[in-house]
Amino acid sequence: MQLTLSRRGVSLAACLVASIAGARPAVAEPAPPAGDDVLGTLSVPPGASTRAPPRIAIVTRPEADADTATLREILARDLDLSGELEVLPPLAPRKAPRFGKKAPPDGLDLKDHAARGAETVIRVRVARTGEDVELELEGFLVKDAIAASGADKRGPAWKPKPPPTPSFARAVRAPAVDLRPEGHRFADHVLAVLTGHAGGFASRMAFAGESGGARRVFLIDSDGQGLAPASPPDHVAVAAAFGKRGELYYAASVDRGEYQVFGPGGKAVPLAVGGSVYGLAFSPDKGAVAATIGVRDTLRLFTGPDLASVKQASEVDLAMQPAFGPGGRTAFVGQGRMGRRVFVDGKPVTPEAIQASSPTFCDHPDGVKVVFAAGAGKATDLVVTGERGGGLVRLTRGAGSNGVPACSPDGRLVAFFSTRAGGEGPGLYVMRVDGGRPHRISKQQGYALAWDPLPPGRATVLPR
Repeated sequence: MQLTLSRRGVSLAACLVASIAGARPAVAEPAPPAGDDVLGTLSVPPGASTRAPPRIAIVTRPEADADTATLREILARDLDLSGELEVLPPLAPRKAPRFGKKAPPDGLDLKDHAARGAETVIRVRVARTGEDVELELEGFLVKDAIAASGADKRGPAWKPKPPPTPSFARAVRAPAVDLRPEGHRFADHVLAVLTGHAGGFASRMAFAGESGGARRVFLIDSDGQGLAPASPPDHVAVAAAFGKRGELYYAASVDRGEYQVFGPGGKAVPLAVGGSVYGLAFSPDKGAVAATIGVRDTLRLFTGPDLASVKQASEVDLAMQPAFGPGGRTAFVGQGRMGRRVFVDGKPVTPEAIQASSPTFCDHPDGVKVVFAAGAGKATDLVVTGERGGGLVRLTRGAGSNGVPACSPDGRLVAFFSTRAGGEGPGLYVMRVDGGRPHRISKQQGYALAWDPLPPGRATVLPR
């Protein structure tokens, strides 16, 4: 189905070209005259990607098995992706001690790690008990643990030092199939202890992308693992979002019909109003939903407590790509006088000169931020501003076309798709909200990205 916008001489389908094209995430709107690169006046913050984070080592006991190695790998990747810590490579196996020397207690020599600048050492272990696994984590603040154990004091070489006491610890029992999600929760716990703000890796992303000529919805873990299609190949998907209890919802067309919402089990969900649905979002507490729907000759924003109760919430034309922020704030991209602008609660927060798309809220520890994609001339990059507008900071530059951002549940990371040819190449990236330390987590391209916490886990906390 195609609706024609007679006043502008373009179609809704044309308006959606960039939203559903992985190669060029920016919206298809008239660009400023050649050479008028508005984004060129915005700079990546100096030093954003060169800050030296604290060093951390992640170790296992000498008898570590495959499950323990998996847990260590999950922690190392998550903490590296966080951009908050520098994860050191494993130490080479130690040679047998010389005569008269004692091996370090428990095989853990904190002085070795201190010598290479580690401020924290994390030791992990996994043990199988039937259909369950027990995950154990011990964290050592190196200077404090060395001092407490007396390892920094001289003594006879033959006399062993007592094993170091963990500065913090965590242990849980969970079904064996939950090893990976519980590993991500361990990473979030470590970040909470070391930075004062829990991480957001116990989460997953959903996006619409192309595979085998079909536009489908995909799910992927926060670290890029577990990529899998989540919608039928005959559903032409344009948007995805997570609802209550983590169920997946998406907007798609079947047999060239109207774009409608599909919910759990791939069942169609009726809406309070008719028309094709091109954008979909749920609030962080799942108490509200927003959809952009084709009505008459334009697109409008509709919001409500559920899809069956949505009502028109804005008169802005060509409303697309809704997003919710803390406190119930709603953002979307709509038509301004000169092009596409980001609106928050109905008020524009981006300048007219920048062609904006795909807003997302980042509930960052330093304050709420709005990240969006912006195009001027040939550039498409990520830009950050305040939830009420204000100063603009460019997060990417000179690295292909970057767009469709989504913020992590902890607000410190932003995921986005990039066409960059250098570095790690095109794909799905995660980087700090200040523009530092981008990492590719998947080669997959896509659009309409959503990032949400996992539903509550099944683990039982064990006493320590």
